[in-house]
Amino acid sequence: THPHKRQRTHTRTHTLKEAHQHTRAHADSHVSCRPHARLLSQDASTSRRTQGRPSTIGPIAPDSWEAMAAATLETSAPKHAFDEAVALERSLRGTAIGYAPATVGLKVPVINLQDPSAADEMWKAATTVGFFTVTNHGIPQSAIDDTFAVSREFFALDKMDKYKASPFAKNMNSGYEFMEQVRPSTGTADQKESMQITARTAAMDGRWPQSPARFQSTSSNLMAASHALATQILCMLERKACPLLEEGTLARAHTLWSDGGQCTLRMLHYPPTEPYDHAAATDKAAKGPRVWRAGPHTDWTTITLLFQRPGGAGLECASNPNAPGGVKDGWVAVDPMEGGIAINIGDMLSRWSDGKLYSNLHRVRMPTPDECKPPKSRYSIAFFMQADKEALIESETNEPITAGDYILHRIQSNY
Repeated sequence: THPHKRQRTHTRTHTLKEAHQHTRAHADSHVSCRPHARLLSQDASTSRRTQGRPSTIGPIAPDSWEAMAAATLETSAPKHAFDEAVALERSLRGTAIGYAPATVGLKVPVINLQDPSAADEMWKAATTVGFFTVTNHGIPQSAIDDTFAVSREFFALDKMDKYKASPFAKNMNSGYEFMEQVRPSTGTADQKESMQITARTAAMDGRWPQSPARFQSTSSNLMAASHALATQILCMLERKACPLLEEGTLARAHTLWSDGGQCTLRMLHYPPTEPYDHAAATDKAAKGPRVWRAGPHTDWTTITLLFQRPGGAGLECASNPNAPGGVKDGWVAVDPMEGGIAINIGDMLSRWSDGKLYSNLHRVRMPTPDECKPPKSRYSIAFFMQADKEALIESETNEPITAGDYILHRIQSNY
């Protein structure tokens, strides 16, 4: 949706019980987390994690994510996470932090969802770095490959044909965009085009591309599978992240194709571009590249799933941002992995969990000289798990806000 200036108050408009009743009205009443058996062990720590980041960057990160967890600051979460997230992104524009190259050899955790320890490993990753890659996730590779195929076919069309095929509707957050998103961290438009499919009643009316012919069925299939996986992940985290919520509340708050639905599948194409060479930049390194494929930012979601292709590197997340003193070279590669899906915690879920779960900065860097020979595009597909518009994000320390208002505030800072 596109924001229209609204007068907001911080009046508590609903109770948790009323929020539960509302989400049930828009979802299957049988939604439950019980089928997802890999619940977190009861004796693991439930201390809150701060959402604040260090203002400066210091020594190199520890080698293990366990050490990062031990270094996490123990403070209460801020009440206005959306304002702080925007301020954080804007602060990067005046520093070299956002331009530093990734630390060589450091990777995000990989979690096999069929492993008995998966939930505990996920909790550790979600509370320290906010990023991890899942394998054995249950989404057929054929569904992923088919969606990438229709994505490439669609983006190969003439730009005006794409605009005509799926005119962007700001009030629905659906349709085709070309270099529209300006990151607070860079002040320039991301170097990408995207096709956004928001699973809300009427959002895609007149916006389903007719070419390729299988576009709607293929993308809808992957969206449904992604929603199921994101629901499983929410269920694995909910009991410890949001202990005051009734079981299944997070799952019921996220629906597809309802009147208030906000879950979105976004196909992304980063066109071939000139490389940025950190090694050759020397005195220019402090300023970094003029533009980014996607400038440093946090997601507005509860959970984001990112599908990448082999050879399409570039996604990086901030390294150990919770550790006292931070990290000098503060970025970690989140490279494509055969059979893997990159997962990150979003701002909505961090707020819902009172900051226990970490919504981390991430970016898509410009390609290196080697990656530009021959010139090639980067394709990815993101599924944004976002609570329904009227779902109430409410926790012990944060003032309540509906998911719809939350997203409006974030969009105001990016368009």
